[in-house]
Amino acid sequence: MRHVPELVARVESAEPGEREAAEKALARGGATLAAALDSALPGAGPDGRARLARVLARFAAERPELVRARLLGLLDDDEPRVCRAALRGLGRVGGAGVEAQILERLQSLALPEARAAVEALGKIGGADSRQALERFSRADPELARLRDRALVMLGRSAGGDPVDIDVERSLEGPTDVVLTCRRGLEDVLGEELATAGVGRETARGPGRVELDYRGPLRPLFERRVALDVGLRVRLHESRSLEAALLASLEESAPLLARLSTGIPRFRLAFRGRGAKKATQFRVARALDPERLVNAPRGAPIEAVVDERTLEVIFYLRPSRELRFAYRGRDVPAASHPSIAAALARVAGVEADDVVWDPFVGSGLELCERGLLGPFRRLVGSDLSERALGAARVNLERAGLRAELVRADARTLTPAGVTLIVTNPPMGRRIARDRDLGALVDAAIDHFARVLLPGGRLVWLSPLPARSASRIASAGLALERIGRVDLGGFDAELQRARRR
Repeated sequence: MRHVPELVARVESAEPGEREAAEKALARGGATLAAALDSALPGAGPDGRARLARVLARFAAERPELVRARLLGLLDDDEPRVCRAALRGLGRVGGAGVEAQILERLQSLALPEARAAVEALGKIGGADSRQALERFSRADPELARLRDRALVMLGRSAGGDPVDIDVERSLEGPTDVVLTCRRGLEDVLGEELATAGVGRETARGPGRVELDYRGPLRPLFERRVALDVGLRVRLHESRSLEAALLASLEESAPLLARLSTGIPRFRLAFRGRGAKKATQFRVARALDPERLVNAPRGAPIEAVVDERTLEVIFYLRPSRELRFAYRGRDVPAASHPSIAAALARVAGVEADDVVWDPFVGSGLELCERGLLGPFRRLVGSDLSERALGAARVNLERAGLRAELVRADARTLTPAGVTLIVTNPPMGRRIARDRDLGALVDAAIDHFARVLLPGGRLVWLSPLPARSASRIASAGLALERIGRVDLGGFDAELQRARRR
Protein backbone atom coordinates (compact mmCIF):
# COMPACT_ATOMS: atom_id res chain seq x y z
CA MET A 1 0.00 0.00 0.00
CA ARG A 2 1.89 3.06 -1.22
CA HIS A 3 -0.41 5.43 0.70
CA VAL A 4 0.30 3.88 4.12
CA PRO A 5 2.60 6.67 5.44
CA GLU A 6 0.04 9.33 4.49
CA LEU A 7 -2.79 7.37 6.10
CA VAL A 8 -0.76 6.88 9.29
CA ALA A 9 -0.22 10.65 9.44
CA ARG A 10 -3.96 11.23 9.03
CA VAL A 11 -4.76 8.82 11.83
CA GLU A 12 -2.50 10.84 14.11
CA SER A 13 -3.69 14.33 13.22
CA ALA A 14 -6.83 14.48 11.06
CA GLU A 15 -10.38 15.42 12.03
CA PRO A 16 -12.51 12.62 13.54
CA GLY A 17 -14.45 11.68 10.38
CA GLU A 18 -11.37 11.62 8.19
CA ARG A 19 -9.43 9.81 10.91
CA GLU A 20 -12.02 7.02 11.07
CA ALA A 21 -11.84 6.55 7.29
CA ALA A 22 -8.03 6.40 7.46
CA GLU A 23 -8.19 3.79 10.25
CA LYS A 24 -10.50 1.58 8.19
CA ALA A 25 -8.25 1.89 5.14
CA LEU A 26 -5.13 1.05 7.15
CA ALA A 27 -6.74 -1.99 8.74
CA ARG A 28 -6.70 -3.60 5.28
CA GLY A 29 -2.92 -3.29 5.05
CA GLY A 30 -0.19 -5.87 5.44
CA ALA A 31 3.52 -5.93 6.18
CA THR A 32 3.82 -2.35 4.89
CA LEU A 33 1.34 -1.20 7.51
CA ALA A 34 3.19 -3.02 10.32
CA ALA A 35 6.48 -1.38 9.30
CA ALA A 36 4.86 2.07 9.05
CA LEU A 37 3.33 1.74 12.51
CA ASP A 38 6.68 0.61 13.94
CA SER A 39 8.14 3.86 12.65
CA ALA A 40 5.25 6.08 13.74
CA LEU A 41 4.46 4.77 17.24
CA PRO A 42 7.67 5.76 19.11
CA GLY A 43 7.40 9.43 18.15
CA ALA A 44 3.63 9.80 18.48
CA GLY A 45 1.91 11.56 21.36
CA PRO A 46 -0.64 9.87 23.63
CA ASP A 47 -3.58 10.55 21.28
CA GLY A 48 -1.64 9.37 18.24
CA ARG A 49 -0.41 6.20 19.94
CA ALA A 50 -3.95 5.35 21.05
CA ARG A 51 -5.27 5.76 17.51
CA LEU A 52 -2.43 3.76 15.97
CA ALA A 53 -2.91 0.99 18.54
CA ARG A 54 -6.58 0.91 17.54
CA VAL A 55 -5.50 0.32 13.94
CA LEU A 56 -3.35 -2.62 15.04
CA ALA A 57 -6.28 -4.03 17.02
CA ARG A 58 -8.54 -3.80 13.94
CA PHE A 59 -5.89 -5.51 11.85
CA ALA A 60 -5.31 -8.31 14.39
CA ALA A 61 -7.71 -10.93 13.08
CA GLU A 62 -6.53 -10.52 9.48
CA ARG A 63 -2.79 -11.02 10.05
CA PRO A 64 -2.18 -12.27 13.60
CA GLU A 65 1.43 -13.18 12.92
CA LEU A 66 2.22 -9.54 12.11
CA VAL A 67 0.54 -7.88 15.07
CA ARG A 68 0.73 -10.28 18.03
CA ALA A 69 4.19 -9.24 19.26
CA ARG A 70 3.49 -5.58 18.55
CA LEU A 71 0.29 -5.63 20.61
CA LEU A 72 2.03 -7.42 23.47
CA GLY A 73 4.65 -4.67 23.44
CA LEU A 74 1.93 -2.04 23.89
CA LEU A 75 0.49 -3.57 27.08
CA ASP A 76 2.92 -1.56 29.23
CA ASP A 77 2.40 1.75 27.44
CA ASP A 78 1.94 4.72 29.80
CA GLU A 79 -1.24 5.78 27.98
CA PRO A 80 -4.22 3.68 29.26
CA ARG A 81 -6.05 3.94 25.93
CA VAL A 82 -3.11 2.25 24.21
CA CYS A 83 -3.21 -0.61 26.70
CA ARG A 84 -6.98 -1.04 26.22
CA ALA A 85 -6.64 -1.10 22.43
CA ALA A 86 -3.86 -3.68 22.69
CA LEU A 87 -6.00 -5.88 24.95
CA ARG A 88 -8.90 -5.73 22.52
CA GLY A 89 -6.61 -6.72 19.67
CA LEU A 90 -5.08 -9.58 21.65
CA GLY A 91 -8.59 -10.82 22.39
CA ARG A 92 -9.01 -11.25 18.64
CA VAL A 93 -5.67 -12.84 17.90
CA GLY A 94 -4.74 -15.01 20.90
CA GLY A 95 -1.79 -17.31 20.33
CA ALA A 96 1.31 -18.45 22.21
CA GLY A 97 2.06 -16.43 25.33
CA VAL A 98 -0.87 -14.04 25.07
CA GLU A 99 -2.98 -15.52 27.87
CA ALA A 100 0.02 -15.66 30.24
CA GLN A 101 0.98 -12.04 29.56
CA ILE A 102 -2.53 -10.76 30.25
CA LEU A 103 -2.90 -12.86 33.42
CA GLU A 104 0.44 -11.56 34.70
CA ARG A 105 -0.87 -7.98 34.57
CA LEU A 106 -4.51 -8.58 35.53
CA GLN A 107 -4.33 -7.74 39.25
CA SER A 108 -2.38 -4.52 38.71
CA LEU A 109 -4.52 -3.07 35.92
CA ALA A 110 -6.74 -0.04 36.54
CA LEU A 111 -10.48 -0.69 36.30
CA PRO A 112 -11.05 0.24 32.61
CA GLU A 113 -8.07 -1.85 31.51
CA ALA A 114 -9.11 -4.73 33.79
CA ARG A 115 -12.49 -4.81 32.03
CA ALA A 116 -10.76 -5.05 28.65
CA ALA A 117 -8.44 -7.77 29.98
CA VAL A 118 -11.33 -9.86 31.31
CA GLU A 119 -13.11 -9.62 27.96
CA ALA A 120 -9.96 -10.71 26.13
CA LEU A 121 -9.41 -13.68 28.45
CA GLY A 122 -12.99 -14.83 27.92
CA LYS A 123 -12.28 -15.04 24.18
CA ILE A 124 -8.81 -16.58 24.08
CA GLY A 125 -8.19 -18.04 27.54
CA GLY A 126 -8.11 -21.61 28.79
CA ALA A 127 -8.03 -23.40 32.12
CA ASP A 128 -5.59 -20.89 33.67
CA SER A 129 -7.87 -17.98 32.82
CA ARG A 130 -10.88 -19.79 34.22
CA GLN A 131 -9.13 -20.42 37.54
CA ALA A 132 -7.87 -16.84 37.73
CA LEU A 133 -11.23 -15.28 36.93
CA GLU A 134 -13.05 -17.45 39.46
CA ARG A 135 -10.82 -15.85 42.13
CA PHE A 136 -10.78 -12.34 40.61
CA SER A 137 -13.15 -9.79 42.13
CA ARG A 138 -13.51 -6.01 42.44
CA ALA A 139 -16.35 -3.82 43.61
CA ASP A 140 -17.57 -2.89 40.14
CA PRO A 141 -20.89 -4.17 38.70
CA GLU A 142 -19.75 -3.88 35.07
CA LEU A 143 -16.54 -5.78 35.77
CA ALA A 144 -18.56 -8.45 37.60
CA ARG A 145 -20.87 -8.77 34.57
CA LEU A 146 -17.91 -9.08 32.18
CA ARG A 147 -16.26 -11.63 34.49
CA ASP A 148 -19.40 -13.77 34.62
CA ARG A 149 -19.74 -13.58 30.87
CA ALA A 150 -16.08 -14.54 30.38
CA LEU A 151 -16.50 -17.54 32.69
CA VAL A 152 -19.50 -18.71 30.65
CA MET A 153 -17.45 -18.38 27.46
CA LEU A 154 -14.54 -20.27 29.00
CA GLY A 155 -16.89 -22.98 30.23
CA ARG A 156 -18.34 -23.33 26.75
CA SER A 157 -14.82 -23.59 25.31
CA ALA A 158 -13.58 -26.05 27.93
CA GLY A 159 -11.75 -28.97 26.44
CA GLY A 160 -12.43 -32.59 27.11
CA ASP A 161 -12.35 -35.22 24.43
CA PRO A 162 -13.17 -33.96 20.91
CA VAL A 163 -16.79 -34.52 19.96
CA ASP A 164 -17.94 -35.40 16.46
CA ILE A 165 -21.05 -36.55 14.59
CA ASP A 166 -21.02 -40.30 13.95
CA VAL A 167 -22.49 -40.75 10.48
CA GLU A 168 -22.98 -44.47 11.07
CA ARG A 169 -25.64 -43.82 13.71
CA SER A 170 -29.35 -43.68 12.94
CA LEU A 171 -32.43 -41.58 13.44
CA GLU A 172 -34.57 -44.15 15.16
CA GLY A 173 -37.97 -42.54 14.57
CA PRO A 174 -39.49 -40.29 11.89
CA THR A 175 -37.58 -37.00 11.93
CA ASP A 176 -38.01 -33.71 10.11
CA VAL A 177 -34.81 -33.38 8.08
CA VAL A 178 -33.78 -30.26 6.15
CA LEU A 179 -31.21 -30.54 3.36
CA THR A 180 -29.90 -27.19 2.11
CA CYS A 181 -28.48 -26.44 -1.33
CA ARG A 182 -27.61 -23.47 -3.49
CA ARG A 183 -30.76 -21.52 -4.30
CA GLY A 184 -32.05 -22.73 -7.67
CA LEU A 185 -30.87 -26.32 -7.24
CA GLU A 186 -33.86 -27.55 -5.20
CA ASP A 187 -35.24 -29.58 -8.13
CA VAL A 188 -31.86 -31.19 -8.80
CA LEU A 189 -31.45 -32.11 -5.13
CA GLY A 190 -35.00 -33.46 -5.06
CA GLU A 191 -34.23 -35.63 -8.09
CA GLU A 192 -31.08 -36.95 -6.43
CA LEU A 193 -32.98 -37.83 -3.26
CA ALA A 194 -35.73 -39.57 -5.20
CA THR A 195 -33.24 -41.56 -7.29
CA ALA A 196 -31.41 -42.70 -4.14
CA GLY A 197 -34.67 -43.45 -2.31
CA VAL A 198 -33.71 -41.28 0.65
CA GLY A 199 -36.67 -40.25 2.78
CA ARG A 200 -40.08 -38.94 1.82
CA GLU A 201 -40.02 -35.37 0.54
CA THR A 202 -42.49 -33.15 2.38
CA ALA A 203 -41.71 -29.62 1.16
CA ARG A 204 -39.34 -27.40 -0.79
CA GLY A 205 -38.31 -23.82 -0.25
CA PRO A 206 -35.57 -21.50 -1.51
CA GLY A 207 -32.33 -23.40 -1.05
CA ARG A 208 -33.84 -26.31 0.91
CA VAL A 209 -35.63 -29.64 0.57
CA GLU A 210 -37.49 -31.08 3.57
CA LEU A 211 -37.88 -34.78 4.30
CA ASP A 212 -39.64 -37.11 6.65
CA TYR A 213 -36.78 -39.51 7.39
CA ARG A 214 -35.73 -42.36 9.62
CA GLY A 215 -32.64 -44.52 9.33
CA PRO A 216 -28.86 -44.07 9.18
CA LEU A 217 -27.27 -40.64 8.78
CA ARG A 218 -24.81 -41.72 6.09
CA PRO A 219 -27.23 -41.59 3.11
CA LEU A 220 -28.09 -37.99 4.01
CA PHE A 221 -24.44 -36.94 4.02
CA GLU A 222 -23.75 -38.73 0.75
CA ARG A 223 -26.09 -36.47 -1.25
CA ARG A 224 -23.73 -34.59 -3.52
CA VAL A 225 -25.92 -31.60 -4.41
CA ALA A 226 -26.65 -30.83 -0.75
CA LEU A 227 -24.76 -28.32 1.38
CA ASP A 228 -25.95 -29.07 4.93
CA VAL A 229 -27.98 -31.67 6.78
CA GLY A 230 -30.23 -30.35 9.54
CA LEU A 231 -32.75 -31.76 12.01
CA ARG A 232 -35.76 -29.49 12.52
CA VAL A 233 -37.41 -29.12 15.92
CA ARG A 234 -40.37 -26.89 16.71
CA LEU A 235 -39.85 -24.22 19.35
CA HIS A 236 -41.89 -24.84 22.49
CA GLU A 237 -44.70 -22.44 23.18
CA SER A 238 -43.67 -20.03 25.93
CA ARG A 239 -43.91 -16.43 26.98
CA SER A 240 -40.26 -15.78 26.12
CA LEU A 241 -37.85 -16.88 23.40
CA GLU A 242 -35.31 -17.87 26.02
CA ALA A 243 -37.69 -20.23 27.83
CA ALA A 244 -38.96 -21.73 24.57
CA LEU A 245 -35.42 -22.29 23.34
CA LEU A 246 -34.25 -23.90 26.57
CA ALA A 247 -37.21 -26.30 26.55
CA SER A 248 -36.55 -27.29 22.93
CA LEU A 249 -32.82 -27.75 23.56
CA GLU A 250 -33.38 -29.91 26.61
CA GLU A 251 -35.93 -32.03 24.77
CA SER A 252 -33.50 -32.49 21.85
CA ALA A 253 -30.50 -33.42 24.03
CA PRO A 254 -31.13 -37.21 23.94
CA LEU A 255 -31.43 -37.19 20.13
CA LEU A 256 -28.23 -35.18 19.70
CA ALA A 257 -26.44 -37.43 22.20
CA ARG A 258 -27.36 -40.53 20.14
CA LEU A 259 -25.72 -38.99 17.09
CA SER A 260 -22.60 -37.62 18.82
CA THR A 261 -19.43 -39.34 19.99
CA GLY A 262 -19.61 -37.56 23.36
CA ILE A 263 -21.61 -34.88 25.15
CA PRO A 264 -23.15 -32.90 22.27
CA ARG A 265 -21.55 -29.52 21.64
CA PHE A 266 -23.36 -26.89 19.60
CA ARG A 267 -23.00 -23.33 18.44
CA LEU A 268 -26.11 -21.17 18.81
CA ALA A 269 -27.16 -18.73 16.09
CA PHE A 270 -30.27 -16.67 15.39
CA ARG A 271 -31.81 -15.96 12.01
CA GLY A 272 -33.46 -12.63 11.42
CA ARG A 273 -32.91 -10.24 14.29
CA GLY A 274 -29.23 -10.14 15.16
CA ALA A 275 -26.98 -12.13 17.44
CA LYS A 276 -29.02 -11.93 20.71
CA LYS A 277 -25.83 -12.40 22.72
CA ALA A 278 -27.51 -11.85 26.08
CA THR A 279 -29.91 -14.70 25.32
CA GLN A 280 -27.02 -16.89 24.21
CA PHE A 281 -25.18 -16.42 27.50
CA ARG A 282 -28.25 -17.02 29.63
CA VAL A 283 -29.04 -20.19 27.70
CA ALA A 284 -25.45 -21.40 27.97
CA ARG A 285 -25.48 -20.79 31.73
CA ALA A 286 -28.79 -22.62 32.20
CA LEU A 287 -27.85 -25.81 30.33
CA ASP A 288 -26.69 -28.92 32.15
CA PRO A 289 -23.08 -29.38 30.88
CA GLU A 290 -23.37 -33.13 31.43
CA ARG A 291 -26.09 -33.28 28.73
CA LEU A 292 -25.53 -30.43 26.28
CA VAL A 293 -22.80 -27.79 25.87
CA ASN A 294 -23.10 -24.49 24.02
CA ALA A 295 -19.62 -24.03 22.50
CA PRO A 296 -18.50 -20.99 20.49
CA ARG A 297 -15.76 -22.80 18.57
CA GLY A 298 -15.17 -26.28 17.23
CA ALA A 299 -18.71 -27.54 17.75
CA PRO A 300 -20.00 -30.13 15.22
CA ILE A 301 -23.59 -28.88 15.59
CA GLU A 302 -24.99 -25.45 14.76
CA ALA A 303 -28.41 -24.70 16.26
CA VAL A 304 -30.09 -22.00 14.15
CA VAL A 305 -33.15 -20.41 15.77
CA ASP A 306 -35.76 -18.84 13.51
CA GLU A 307 -38.44 -16.87 15.37
CA ARG A 308 -40.45 -16.33 12.20
CA THR A 309 -41.02 -20.03 11.60
CA LEU A 310 -40.84 -20.95 15.33
CA GLU A 311 -38.24 -23.63 14.75
CA VAL A 312 -34.69 -24.68 15.60
CA ILE A 313 -32.64 -26.49 12.98
CA PHE A 314 -29.67 -28.49 14.24
CA TYR A 315 -27.17 -28.54 11.37
CA LEU A 316 -24.87 -31.55 11.76
CA ARG A 317 -21.28 -31.04 10.57
CA PRO A 318 -19.16 -34.18 10.93
CA SER A 319 -15.42 -33.78 10.47
CA ARG A 320 -15.28 -36.73 8.09
CA GLU A 321 -15.68 -35.85 4.41
CA LEU A 322 -17.91 -38.41 2.70
CA ARG A 323 -18.26 -36.84 -0.75
CA PHE A 324 -15.52 -34.52 -1.91
CA ALA A 325 -12.35 -35.99 -0.38
CA TYR A 326 -10.83 -35.88 -3.87
CA ARG A 327 -10.67 -32.09 -3.68
CA GLY A 328 -6.98 -31.59 -3.02
CA ARG A 329 -6.31 -28.46 -5.08
CA ASP A 330 -8.34 -25.38 -5.95
CA VAL A 331 -8.10 -22.32 -8.16
CA PRO A 332 -9.72 -18.89 -7.70
CA ALA A 333 -13.46 -18.79 -8.50
CA ALA A 334 -13.64 -22.53 -9.23
CA SER A 335 -16.97 -24.31 -8.86
CA HIS A 336 -18.23 -25.33 -5.46
CA PRO A 337 -18.32 -29.15 -5.62
CA SER A 338 -22.07 -29.27 -4.95
CA ILE A 339 -22.61 -27.09 -8.03
CA ALA A 340 -20.34 -29.32 -10.09
CA ALA A 341 -22.37 -32.31 -8.85
CA ALA A 342 -25.59 -30.59 -9.93
CA LEU A 343 -24.22 -29.93 -13.42
CA ALA A 344 -23.18 -33.57 -13.76
CA ARG A 345 -26.59 -34.79 -12.61
CA VAL A 346 -28.44 -32.51 -15.03
CA ALA A 347 -26.12 -33.74 -17.80
CA GLY A 348 -27.07 -37.36 -17.09
CA VAL A 349 -25.15 -40.57 -17.78
CA GLU A 350 -24.71 -42.31 -21.10
CA ALA A 351 -22.22 -45.16 -21.05
CA ASP A 352 -20.48 -44.11 -24.29
CA ASP A 353 -20.11 -40.45 -23.26
CA VAL A 354 -17.03 -38.56 -24.40
CA VAL A 355 -17.09 -35.69 -21.91
CA TRP A 356 -15.30 -32.39 -22.52
CA ASP A 357 -14.94 -29.56 -20.02
CA PRO A 358 -13.53 -26.67 -22.08
CA PHE A 359 -13.02 -24.42 -19.02
CA VAL A 360 -11.82 -27.17 -16.73
CA GLY A 361 -10.58 -25.06 -13.81
CA SER A 362 -9.87 -27.41 -10.89
CA GLY A 363 -11.62 -30.27 -12.68
CA LEU A 364 -14.61 -30.71 -10.39
CA GLU A 365 -17.18 -31.08 -13.19
CA LEU A 366 -15.13 -33.89 -14.74
CA CYS A 367 -14.70 -35.50 -11.32
CA GLU A 368 -18.42 -35.41 -10.59
CA ARG A 369 -19.43 -36.69 -14.03
CA GLY A 370 -16.84 -39.46 -13.84
CA LEU A 371 -18.01 -40.55 -10.40
CA LEU A 372 -21.69 -40.42 -11.39
CA GLY A 373 -21.58 -43.27 -13.92
CA PRO A 374 -19.95 -44.92 -16.97
CA PHE A 375 -18.21 -42.94 -19.73
CA ARG A 376 -15.79 -43.53 -22.59
CA ARG A 377 -13.37 -40.58 -22.21
CA LEU A 378 -12.89 -37.48 -20.08
CA VAL A 379 -11.23 -34.44 -21.66
CA GLY A 380 -10.41 -31.13 -19.98
CA SER A 381 -8.85 -27.98 -21.34
CA ASP A 382 -7.88 -24.60 -19.94
CA LEU A 383 -5.55 -21.73 -20.72
CA SER A 384 -4.10 -21.81 -17.19
CA GLU A 385 -1.32 -24.25 -16.29
CA ARG A 386 -2.20 -23.74 -12.65
CA ALA A 387 -5.77 -24.86 -13.33
CA LEU A 388 -4.62 -27.90 -15.27
CA GLY A 389 -2.30 -28.85 -12.41
CA ALA A 390 -5.15 -28.60 -9.91
CA ALA A 391 -7.46 -30.63 -12.17
CA ARG A 392 -4.82 -33.32 -12.58
CA VAL A 393 -4.44 -33.70 -8.80
CA ASN A 394 -8.19 -33.81 -8.16
CA LEU A 395 -8.89 -36.32 -10.92
CA GLU A 396 -6.11 -38.61 -9.69
CA ARG A 397 -7.47 -38.41 -6.14
CA ALA A 398 -10.92 -39.32 -7.50
CA GLY A 399 -9.42 -42.39 -9.21
CA LEU A 400 -10.22 -41.04 -12.70
CA ARG A 401 -8.14 -40.71 -15.85
CA ALA A 402 -8.58 -37.73 -18.14
CA GLU A 403 -6.84 -36.06 -21.04
CA LEU A 404 -5.86 -32.55 -19.92
CA VAL A 405 -4.52 -30.05 -22.45
CA ARG A 406 -3.64 -26.38 -22.48
CA ALA A 407 -5.88 -24.94 -25.18
CA ASP A 408 -8.47 -22.29 -26.01
CA ALA A 409 -12.07 -23.47 -25.59
CA ARG A 410 -12.99 -21.65 -28.82
CA THR A 411 -10.58 -23.59 -31.02
CA LEU A 412 -9.84 -27.02 -29.50
CA THR A 413 -11.75 -29.81 -31.26
CA PRO A 414 -11.73 -33.09 -29.31
CA ALA A 415 -13.03 -36.05 -31.31
CA GLY A 416 -16.40 -37.68 -30.69
CA VAL A 417 -17.71 -35.34 -27.96
CA THR A 418 -21.20 -36.29 -26.76
CA LEU A 419 -21.31 -34.11 -23.64
CA ILE A 420 -19.90 -30.69 -22.78
CA VAL A 421 -20.27 -29.89 -19.10
CA THR A 422 -18.63 -26.76 -17.73
CA ASN A 423 -18.74 -23.72 -15.50
CA PRO A 424 -17.34 -21.01 -17.81
CA PRO A 425 -15.28 -18.07 -16.59
CA MET A 426 -17.24 -15.14 -15.23
CA GLY A 427 -16.52 -12.32 -12.81
CA ARG A 428 -12.92 -12.53 -11.61
CA ARG A 429 -12.18 -15.40 -14.00
CA ILE A 430 -12.55 -13.13 -17.05
CA ALA A 431 -9.28 -11.52 -18.11
CA ARG A 432 -9.37 -7.75 -18.48
CA ASP A 433 -8.80 -7.94 -22.21
CA ARG A 434 -11.73 -10.35 -22.79
CA ASP A 435 -15.28 -9.41 -23.62
CA LEU A 436 -17.64 -11.77 -21.82
CA GLY A 437 -20.39 -11.54 -24.43
CA ALA A 438 -18.00 -12.25 -27.30
CA LEU A 439 -16.56 -15.20 -25.37
CA VAL A 440 -20.03 -16.67 -24.78
CA ASP A 441 -20.99 -16.27 -28.44
CA ALA A 442 -17.78 -17.81 -29.79
CA ALA A 443 -17.87 -20.67 -27.28
CA ILE A 444 -21.45 -21.65 -28.11
CA ASP A 445 -20.81 -21.54 -31.87
CA HIS A 446 -17.75 -23.77 -31.43
CA PHE A 447 -19.49 -26.16 -29.02
CA ALA A 448 -22.29 -26.68 -31.57
CA ARG A 449 -19.69 -27.70 -34.16
CA VAL A 450 -17.83 -30.04 -31.78
CA LEU A 451 -20.87 -31.91 -30.38
CA LEU A 452 -22.02 -35.03 -32.20
CA PRO A 453 -25.71 -35.11 -33.23
CA GLY A 454 -27.77 -35.67 -30.07
CA GLY A 455 -24.89 -34.43 -27.90
CA ARG A 456 -25.61 -32.29 -24.80
CA LEU A 457 -24.30 -28.99 -23.51
CA VAL A 458 -24.78 -28.36 -19.78
CA TRP A 459 -23.30 -25.21 -18.33
CA LEU A 460 -23.85 -22.13 -16.18
CA SER A 461 -24.45 -19.11 -18.36
CA PRO A 462 -23.40 -15.68 -17.07
CA LEU A 463 -25.54 -14.06 -19.79
CA PRO A 464 -28.77 -16.13 -19.90
CA ALA A 465 -30.78 -14.29 -22.56
CA ARG A 466 -27.82 -13.83 -24.86
CA SER A 467 -26.67 -17.45 -24.56
CA ALA A 468 -30.22 -18.81 -25.03
CA SER A 469 -30.57 -16.86 -28.27
CA ARG A 470 -27.13 -17.97 -29.45
CA ILE A 471 -27.86 -21.61 -28.58
CA ALA A 472 -30.94 -21.53 -30.80
CA SER A 473 -29.13 -19.87 -33.71
CA ALA A 474 -26.28 -22.41 -33.43
CA GLY A 475 -28.66 -25.31 -34.00
CA LEU A 476 -29.03 -26.48 -30.40
CA ALA A 477 -32.38 -27.05 -28.67
CA LEU A 478 -32.64 -25.62 -25.15
CA GLU A 479 -34.18 -28.30 -22.91
CA ARG A 480 -33.85 -26.99 -19.36
CA ILE A 481 -33.04 -23.74 -17.62
CA GLY A 482 -32.91 -22.47 -14.04
CA ARG A 483 -31.34 -19.61 -12.12
CA VAL A 484 -28.67 -20.67 -9.62
CA ASP A 485 -27.07 -18.70 -6.80
CA LEU A 486 -23.30 -18.93 -7.19
CA GLY A 487 -22.64 -17.14 -3.92
CA GLY A 488 -23.25 -13.44 -4.44
CA PHE A 489 -24.53 -13.46 -8.00
CA ASP A 490 -26.78 -15.62 -10.18
CA ALA A 491 -26.14 -17.55 -13.36
CA GLU A 492 -28.49 -19.72 -15.38
CA LEU A 493 -28.07 -23.48 -15.58
CA GLN A 494 -28.81 -24.38 -19.20
CA ARG A 495 -29.03 -27.79 -20.85
CA ALA A 496 -29.18 -27.91 -24.63
CA ARG A 497 -28.97 -30.71 -27.19
CA ARG A 498 -27.65 -30.71 -30.75
CA ARG A 499 -30.49 -31.54 -33.10
